[in-house]
Amino acid sequence: MDLVGAWRLVEWRIVSAEGRVSHPFGTDAVGPLCYTPDGHMSATIARAGRAPLPGPTPRRAPPEALAGAFTSFFAYAGRYEVRDGRVAHDVEVALNPALVGTVQVRELNADGDRPILAAAEAGRWHTLIWRRS
Repeated sequence: MDLVGAWRLVEWRIVSAEGRVSHPFGTDAVGPLCYTPDGHMSATIARAGRAPLPGPTPRRAPPEALAGAFTSFFAYAGRYEVRDGRVAHDVEVALNPALVGTVQVRELNADGDRPILAAAEAGRWHTLIWRRS
């Protein structure tokens, strides 16, 4: 599957080892995924309908508001490579600093022209379905 281009999130679901299904940012989460021809990528996912941060400037918002903004948003960017039915994201910058310098490997499947990226993490299976933007 050719990933080059812009994609929109359809669904992000997590299935636990016990078979429980959850949607970390709700069933209506939003976000773009972009792959460039020269090997760059960026992924951004957010809970739909996030409230603006209060206060005169976002950096001066109360800590609980900042924490809420952080926990309802996910983003990273870097380089990518497709190989052996997988896509590897070499993370250069991320909302979560712990991801910087890691390689995030995802199984790459397709449902027609919709890419499906999936990976195991801490005993749970993450599946992200995208559609062309």
